[in-house]
Amino acid sequence: MNVLDGRIAVVTGTSRGVGVGIARQLLLAGATVIGCSRSPMDHLPAADGIDGALDRSEQWVCDQGDYASIDAFVSRVVEKYGRIDILVNNAGGTVPSPSVEAVPELVSKFQGAPLADDPGHRSALFHAYAIQMNLISPLWFALRVYAQMRTQEGTGSIINISSGAGHPAGSPTLVSYGAAKSGLNHLTKSLAEEWGPHARVNCLALGPTMTDNFRAFVLGDDPEGKEYFANVPLGRAGEPDEVGRTAVFLCSGQADYINGTTIEIDGGMLPGVLYDAGLKTITDLL
Repeated sequence: MNVLDGRIAVVTGTSRGVGVGIARQLLLAGATVIGCSRSPMDHLPAADGIDGALDRSEQWVCDQGDYASIDAFVSRVVEKYGRIDILVNNAGGTVPSPSVEAVPELVSKFQGAPLADDPGHRSALFHAYAIQMNLISPLWFALRVYAQMRTQEGTGSIINISSGAGHPAGSPTLVSYGAAKSGLNHLTKSLAEEWGPHARVNCLALGPTMTDNFRAFVLGDDPEGKEYFANVPLGRAGEPDEVGRTAVFLCSGQADYINGTTIEIDGGMLPGVLYDAGLKTITDLL
């Protein structure tokens, strides 16, 4: 508790899911948290139920597909709070597709990607969108925040949220998403080497994590996930708060020599074993 008192943290994608768990744990540790989402919200959802959290949290709009929007968002944080100590690049995600070369229109709609009538064109737009949101946008955010961190005393902490889909074993049904997350893992190492000692850059590669989208799009008719979790040695999904507590550890002063590392938070998940199960809900809808 209170290990992050006085720290200013930016967390992307805080309207729901893993972002809420990360923001909540940073707040519980004493940080001031500024979150962002694509649509306006009255307050940071993670602040609910935490005494005093509304006084040290914000939820602002940022279009992460637009560098100018990122620049304006970060400038606004610095103007109000004077510094940025922590960045968690959490926003991203995807929807599995039964075909990499002919992504169904429904899958593109779920993803929020641009649409096109021609399957080839639609697929190209879908994959470009996945790369943008899961690799390019986190890079843009990191670049802009580091420009601030390098002017400050001390060492900032940047955490990228990656995925087991980035494993070298490959990620069928998540081809562009897996490629982007693999790139994010590599990007983490490269930026750590470039930016020390002004910033440490680390990565958390998540396995199945119990969010509303995970329940809906992966578990579907099997809410307990008994068959799905048979392939996870711990026999369950991770929780957003568990991801958040790992983020707090990396920023807390107890991990100051951890730099350029990707930590897997996946219950020991075996690579490549869960993709067919994760696709079933989508194929049932199609």
